Amino acid sequence: MSFEQDAINAIPSNIDINNISDRLNDPTQIFNMLDKNNDGQITKEDLKLLLEQFGINGMAANILSKYIFQQLDSNNNGIIETNDLANAGNILWSLLQKKQNSGGY
Repeated sequence: MSFEQDAINAIPSNIDINNISDRLNDPTQIFNMLDKNNDGQITKEDLKLLLEQFGINGMAANILSKYIFQQLDSNNNGIIETNDLANAGNILWSLLQKKQNSGGY
């Protein structure tokens, strides 16, 4: 099984897709919400906290945060910067669509 498929399987079947979609419309707002110390960086733990705010917890949050972080960290420096976050909504939305198409909802 691929890492992407693990991430898809980790999405809870009762997740509110509309709530997530609405909240991911403004990447700058998400970035500022996560960047608590205003250092211009988001860590894997910060991303996991965002997922938990969407109701994705425990092992599912761990798997999804690792997958999304890997997809977003374009220069592989171990942090997500503002320009990296622009694709966050697209990545999560793609996973949600694949989950829905596989009959997971």
